[in-house]
Amino acid sequence: MKLDNFLKTWNGALAENRFSRIVMLVMAVALVLALIKAFTRETVVTIQPYTLKSEAWVTQNKASQSYKESWGMLLASLTGNVTPGSVGFVKERIEPLLSPEIYRPVMEAIEIQSQRIQNDRVTMRFEPRSVEYEPSSDIVYVYGHSYLTGATGETSRDERTYEYIIDIKDYAPVVTHIDTYAGRPRTERIREQMERQEQRRQERANG
Repeated sequence: MKLDNFLKTWNGALAENRFSRIVMLVMAVALVLALIKAFTRETVVTIQPYTLKSEAWVTQNKASQSYKESWGMLLASLTGNVTPGSVGFVKERIEPLLSPEIYRPVMEAIEIQSQRIQNDRVTMRFEPRSVEYEPSSDIVYVYGHSYLTGATGETSRDERTYEYIIDIKDYAPVVTHIDTYAGRPRTERIREQMERQEQRRQERANG
């Protein structure tokens, strides 16, 4: 029997109906799976940080290396360029970015520095030279030259590094670690070398 003649019969109509229901069921399941994937997929926002050339992306709880480097550059430029008139502005910009764990000590350190800048009429200027992200420690290192100008106009320069750990919470950056010191970045490799040197010094002192 030819297919077109079979479909014209009662049994053919039933078979065609069953086949159509199966196809519709498969399509419905596929649609539900596609909707579940669409609603549960983490939203990725792609941006172009103004402090870097490469694109960056951020999700609800993660961010790309370039995104964290961009924030590190911004924070170093903000905290490294301070005048007596801009101290309050810098504090207001940094305060909402700090995690609760470091909020108090960081704000106390900023307050002490603010008093010194205002009392001594000191101006700080920072010129970044490089930014580096260390995946193993999740630390962003911003290295550059720091200039300190006193009320007399005399300026001193030194190498300075700013360290940051920047987490992401609900698409927003949260700073969980801040440190600054003279010299080049103390990466994990450099820290290990310093620890070995200190250990050898102690051994010689005790020897």
